[in-house]
Amino acid sequence: MQPVMKANPRDTTAGRPSRGASSLGASLRAGDGPNFVRVGDGRPPVSDLYHALIRMSWPGFISLFLTAFFTFNLVFAAAYAFDIGGLNVAPAEHLPSFAIAFFFSVHTLATVGYGNIYPADLFTNIVVVVEITLGLLFFALTTGLVFARFSRPTARVLFSDVAVVRPMEGAQMLLLRAANQRRNFIFEATVRCSILRLETFGGHAMRRFYDLKLERSLTPVFSLSWTIMHRIDEDSPLYGITQEMFEERGYEIIFSLTGIDSSVSQPIHARAAYGAGQVLWNREFVDVLSMDESGRLVIDYRRFHDTVISSE
Repeated sequence: MQPVMKANPRDTTAGRPSRGASSLGASLRAGDGPNFVRVGDGRPPVSDLYHALIRMSWPGFISLFLTAFFTFNLVFAAAYAFDIGGLNVAPAEHLPSFAIAFFFSVHTLATVGYGNIYPADLFTNIVVVVEITLGLLFFALTTGLVFARFSRPTARVLFSDVAVVRPMEGAQMLLLRAANQRRNFIFEATVRCSILRLETFGGHAMRRFYDLKLERSLTPVFSLSWTIMHRIDEDSPLYGITQEMFEERGYEIIFSLTGIDSSVSQPIHARAAYGAGQVLWNREFVDVLSMDESGRLVIDYRRFHDTVISSE
């Protein structure tokens, strides 16, 4: 029985270069933006704030909302507390004056109005008007952001942790495995593959992409598993490249997948990137497709990333 290797993209074998977070592949795996240091490109414009809030993680977005909410109420609580006697309080309230002002600000912002605290003079009523106006704007913007984040179409496409190169059909073949993790279809799924090289021309370093021709780059319906294949022939940028050469030169292979989600009828995008230690020569993927007793197709995600030594 051939030994099965559990793919681990974080495993760095001695002697392999570590490209770290500066590589394009690492940025693609970590998020939807490049993790590079930018020098001299100016401060981001205010118009990019919406884009940043959409891309922010949910924990970060919720933390930002709570911080803004409490800061907003603390500022207006200070304004209410500035006017001593500006708030009428029910006799049963035995809280510090600032706490009363803070809770009144929350009542005003949320338009709750329990009636146990209410404004008593002109200055406090003016502050109430300002807070309600800004509060309506605050919640309108927050509601729009939450809706935009929920309604943004996303793909749940699982890519194998590694890509493999193995003999197949009389030639070397680059293979990658992908699967649709949602219980629906992706129509007109299209895959593009490129290799990123760092080359020197005239003493200047340049990052250049070379397209890799795929055996099949389009499938009308993507539902379970898809093995993406590139034939390494004389026209391939990978022709004559060994695993040691691939890793020493810092090459990276980029895959991008687009399609139409059958549930929401909107375009979706997914991507994967493979650098040093993530493209394995002379190995093949473990078969994960089988049939159950009723004749239904079964895919075993537990072995989706596993590889064995190529049998050819």
